[in-house]
Amino acid sequence: MNKDFDVIIIGGGASGCSTAMQLSLQGRSVLVLDKAQFGSGSTGQAAGLGGQLRSNPSETRLLMEGIEVVRQMERKLNEKIFTKTGSLHVAATEDRAGELRDFVESGKAIGFEIELVDREFAKSRLPCMRTDDLIEFCYCPTDGHFAPSELLNGYIRIARDAGATLLPQTPVEDILMEEGRVKGVQTADASFFAPVVVNAAGPWSYLVAELTQTPMATATLGHYYLVTEPIPGMQISPTDAAIRDRANRIYSRPEMGGLLVGSYEQEPVEYSMEALPADFQMSEIRIQRDNLNVALLIEAASQRFPFINERTPMSVTTGIMTFTPDGHALCGQVRDVEGLYHCTGFNGRGVFQSTSVGLLMADLICQGRSRYQIEHLDADRFSGEPWLGDRESIRTRCRDRYANHYLIASKG
Repeated sequence: MNKDFDVIIIGGGASGCSTAMQLSLQGRSVLVLDKAQFGSGSTGQAAGLGGQLRSNPSETRLLMEGIEVVRQMERKLNEKIFTKTGSLHVAATEDRAGELRDFVESGKAIGFEIELVDREFAKSRLPCMRTDDLIEFCYCPTDGHFAPSELLNGYIRIARDAGATLLPQTPVEDILMEEGRVKGVQTADASFFAPVVVNAAGPWSYLVAELTQTPMATATLGHYYLVTEPIPGMQISPTDAAIRDRANRIYSRPEMGGLLVGSYEQEPVEYSMEALPADFQMSEIRIQRDNLNVALLIEAASQRFPFINERTPMSVTTGIMTFTPDGHALCGQVRDVEGLYHCTGFNGRGVFQSTSVGLLMADLICQGRSRYQIEHLDADRFSGEPWLGDRESIRTRCRDRYANHYLIASKG
């Protein structure tokens, strides 16, 4: 087997495989390594929402381009990956209504398709939601959701067809360095060599960074969503709109005849990845229905969807998200280690952001610069902060960002 590559990517989730696809399409020889099966981390547990409008215009444009990337993949693979449903944002107070009006104005300023709509229109797009307490609504017709497994498999198929090598069940034990620059990685069975190593290890990415004595401002936080079974007398169409109800801390979209509802709770569960067993599988996390965070999720969901209660037939999924202190990903080269790039910290939006982050990372690796304004994603933007060397301080800041994810003016 070949041991020399142009780029080695650590992590076979959505962002790592998207980067592999784009680099391979540009003629680079790429090796992707994962400690388990591809997509077995956060990607496999993701809700897959596709909301494009962000507080940063450049990031919105990136996500809009990501939709086109997926359209091209669908044509190439002859498979359905993205479902366009449109999305609603709703407000029950004047403060939240003002937030929605600002949200619409910011989108229109960059040519994004978004409108304030009335109650009747909103109800027509999501008939199962309660609307009597709401005073303002906006609608983004081009939003939707992804099938995470189909998206990941699409990245993998196209990358392989373009020459990439992808090895599951191959944990990286060390990053090989020489005179301040990377030269490859060490696994249990072999050494692989490349002048560029991309850390796309999701929740484990801060441990990969520590292999080069590089601190990383990420924390790993649990997240929950429920999926109701189809409910007799409650018709939920696969093209019903997604919704974000920030006051109740929830998002929702249709799923298999039922409703998927997730929440950003005030006190998230924290994980220390180094404390988990080597064979840990995120899909095997089991959560009891009487868990406090599940109870809070059901209560929050019932505020917008009164037919949901603790007796509703449903499944509950939990996974681990990678959060940063400011809610933006870490993408790009690490200045103190030549050839090391980070591609992580997507704050619960990794599946959607992967659609464009592959383009971004390929630009940075192949051209040394990006066509986008991405200062807010700079991998070293926390460098020099006095708290960066203290894991507890990092965790506190990331935990606060998660808890405040749906604060007013947080257009995430």
